[in-house]
Amino acid sequence: MKILKKDDDKKISVRKKSVSKKAKVDEENLVKTDDSSSIGSKEIIGYIDSFRSKLLITLLLFMILTPVTFFFSNTLLNYINKPFLATDNKLNIFTLMGGFMLRFKVSTAATLFVLMPLILYQIWSVVSKGVLKNRKMFSGVIVVIALILFYSGVAAAFFLLLPFMVEIMISFNHADMLSTVGADSYLSFTLLLCLSMGIIFEVPVVIFVLTRMGIITPEMLTGKRKYAIVIVWIIAALTTPPDVLSQAIVAIPLMVIFEISILISKYVAYRRKS
Repeated sequence: MKILKKDDDKKISVRKKSVSKKAKVDEENLVKTDDSSSIGSKEIIGYIDSFRSKLLITLLLFMILTPVTFFFSNTLLNYINKPFLATDNKLNIFTLMGGFMLRFKVSTAATLFVLMPLILYQIWSVVSKGVLKNRKMFSGVIVVIALILFYSGVAAAFFLLLPFMVEIMISFNHADMLSTVGADSYLSFTLLLCLSMGIIFEVPVVIFVLTRMGIITPEMLTGKRKYAIVIVWIIAALTTPPDVLSQAIVAIPLMVIFEISILISKYVAYRRKS
């Protein structure tokens, strides 16, 4: 009987030891999962802190450069108004503060235009941490390409689209009617046109990043091509005068950009597979 009791005690002690070991293992696993989740949260907090610090630097530079560009705002306005003044018409100011607001608006736009390289670099430096790790050289190339595309879109809008669109829109005015176009509305139209074209020219870079992340595929883009063509022509119809020629001038470059984006997506997908 004593021998049986000793055996039972040994078995119970062994079971207790095994249970305690399992409990310790479970606790260690829980600690590891907690550590991994804390690491993930720390990385997210680090991204937010870095983005916030970079945003503060951009705002500080914006506040410093805006007074400088305001000093040259009158020259900038003369240059921006040239496409409209070439039609032998004059722009009008309808409020007492209209002249100051025009100069302030154009100085703000000029400051953003100057700071665009820094803004794109800061945005990409945050995004590239999750997209392209250990490829700083490649990230720099992406930023340069994005800048070239943005400024190319702005230049195409200002030097090609704007003079043509102004001439077309003025031609619709009746000869017996006096055209009193507001300077503020013309400036807003010009800035919106240039900004929208600059953003549209960034589509290839966006397609590259989304394909790299696996969010979109070349098959998805080619399958939605007919819908993209319809959307392109709708955008052209909303942003241009009601004639086919001006709409085609806007729609055709957008369609070319979309096809280039498909080629870029195919190249990125091919590199990922290989």
